[in-house]
Amino acid sequence: MALQTIQRDLVTPEEEVKFQKFISPPKDNPDTPDRLKPDIEFYRKLMVGVDLNLPSRLPDGTDKVKMMVIADDAPKNRLPEQFPSPLIRVRQGQIVHVHADGGQDGHTIHFHGIEPTPMNDGVGKDSFEIGSYTYQWQPKHSGTYFYHCHKNTTLHVELGMYGPLIVDPPEGPGYVTGYNLPGHLIRYDVEAFWAADEIDTRWHDLQHNAFLTHSGHDPNDPSTFTSDGILNDFRPNVFVISGAVRANDTTPITDSRVAVKAKVGQTILMRVVNAGYTIQQFSFGLDADVIAMDGRPLGVPPTGKYSAPFRLSAGTPFRLTSAQRWELIMRPTRTGTFPASVDYFDWVTGKKLATARSQITVA
Repeated sequence: MALQTIQRDLVTPEEEVKFQKFISPPKDNPDTPDRLKPDIEFYRKLMVGVDLNLPSRLPDGTDKVKMMVIADDAPKNRLPEQFPSPLIRVRQGQIVHVHADGGQDGHTIHFHGIEPTPMNDGVGKDSFEIGSYTYQWQPKHSGTYFYHCHKNTTLHVELGMYGPLIVDPPEGPGYVTGYNLPGHLIRYDVEAFWAADEIDTRWHDLQHNAFLTHSGHDPNDPSTFTSDGILNDFRPNVFVISGAVRANDTTPITDSRVAVKAKVGQTILMRVVNAGYTIQQFSFGLDADVIAMDGRPLGVPPTGKYSAPFRLSAGTPFRLTSAQRWELIMRPTRTGTFPASVDYFDWVTGKKLATARSQITVA
């Protein structure tokens, strides 16, 4: 039997703007729907400038890069502006509120890997861009995530508008979810969060709305698309790990945000994320167990039957593409200084562009 065809009503001019959100999302200051009392709160201000000092001048004489970050905006005990943006750390099951000030031009915060309601997802083309708004979400899975602006995303993430996001299990910091019967908890002593990134300093001279399609254009008409931009031409010339700038291919980064210190018998949890646009190849000089990917523990119910944790022998490289996250457990059995590195490869040609090195020191 043939299915009945139901005629769709015509879209009125007043309604048509709602179907233009992909290129012209509304800039609102709405109330948070179904707002609950939070267990934990954060305050963030978008598009705040901060200088990233370089260890040496670039060929054009540049000795610093202007970054735009998502700054802490807490009414008390406010953290200094920093790149990457400040850590958001919560526990699985908590009601989280993030009070965001997007400024006059409108921005968003997207909590990458979290699964909130559409209104709180922070993807401008699907919801709205904000002047100010309180995001509300409740993480269902502990793991490693990050948050970032989702307006003109390609440019804004490159400008530095992102930060680390950790969801701890209910037991809190010091525990991570991983295959470990009976409760699938692994205790750790030392934690590191590597956000590997690369910077094309040309992009940092752009205005933050550069090459956006303008309101009123037909999103189905290719002739209205911008074609004079450089956001498809990525030539990074500065390479960083968690905000610490690499000096050259051989000198290790000793910054405490990157270099790891532990003792024999301790358990190290390494959280790594590709926060850039190159293909990144990580290598650690200690045996490591990969226990989670992209915020989901391997081998742990309810999806455990589709995956399992696995061992990487010391020095075995692995590659991550943009926004991928891994969690690795290391248990050093001897003292020494062990290498750790990130190789950056061009996402189109595959050519190796640079190496950032650091170390794990075991006493």
